[in-house]
Amino acid sequence: NEVWRIEEKLVDLINLTLEVISDNPLFYIINSYTSAFSPIVLHNVMETTVNKSYPGKLTSGEIGLRIQSSNLILPCGIFSRWEQEL
Repeated sequence: NEVWRIEEKLVDLINLTLEVISDNPLFYIINSYTSAFSPIVLHNVMETTVNKSYPGKLTSGEIGLRIQSSNLILPCGIFSRWEQEL
């Protein structure tokens, strides 16, 4: 009955995936739908894990859905995307 908590295990999870991805990856994406992280925290985690192993371009931000009846955006989560600089 162990509970997996993203805020405690995300760095370990990323490091494990880095062991099995290509030696020359094109991209690495994480989406999160928990309130445990802000986009800046996720960006910093990706900077110290993925970008440290594979220097490239890192982009992070919020995921949202535009509300059709207004100009508002409903926040839904966050993302961080690393991509190889070509």
